[in-house]
Amino acid sequence: MILGMETPGKDDASPPDRPVIDKHARMPVGVIVERRKAKNPWQDYTWHVLEAVVGAPALEPWSVMRADEDRTRFFAGTYEIELHPRETENYRYNLTGPEPSIYVVLRFDVADAPHGVAVQLVTASHADAQAYMESFADQVERIPIPPAVAEWLAAYVEAYHVDRPFHKRQLRRFDPNMVQGQRKR
Repeated sequence: MILGMETPGKDDASPPDRPVIDKHARMPVGVIVERRKAKNPWQDYTWHVLEAVVGAPALEPWSVMRADEDRTRFFAGTYEIELHPRETENYRYNLTGPEPSIYVVLRFDVADAPHGVAVQLVTASHADAQAYMESFADQVERIPIPPAVAEWLAAYVEAYHVDRPFHKRQLRRFDPNMVQGQRKR
C-alpha cells in the first residue's frame, strides 16, 4: 500500500473511484545502484543509480545483488519519495516533459558506511534535484519514473495543484531620507 493514499469507503463523501491523497503523501521505493571500476588514476570507482523499484523486497541496505570483476550492484535501501503541495508545478512539469523522471541524490563521504556513499534523497521535483547539484559533495542521477510512481504523482497533482497567477514585483522608489527601513530624524 502507498502511504498517504487510501481508497475511500462507502461512508466517505468523495466518490469511490477517486483515491484520497494525503497532502504530504509518501511512497517507499527501493533504490538500486551500481559501483563500477573506474579507468582513472585518481578515482577507484564510479557510482550509478540504475533504478527505483516500487514494492522493493525486504533486503538489508547495501546488500550485494550481483557482482563480477568490474561491477557490483547493490540494493541501497528503501527510501521515501515525499510530496508537498507547493511543489505541484514542478511535479506537473516533470510528468509532462519528454522524459518523466525521479532524481536520486548520492552523497560521498568516507564516514558513510559501508562504501563511502549514501543515498541522500529520492525526489520527483527537478527543483529539489537542482538545489543538490550545486554541492560538490553530491551526485544527482536522473532515472526513469516507475509507472506506479507516475500514476501516484499524477493523482497528487490533480488533487492539489492550484494555478497561481504571476505577480510582478513593484519596484520601491529610493527615498534618500530612509536608512535601513527607518526615516532619518
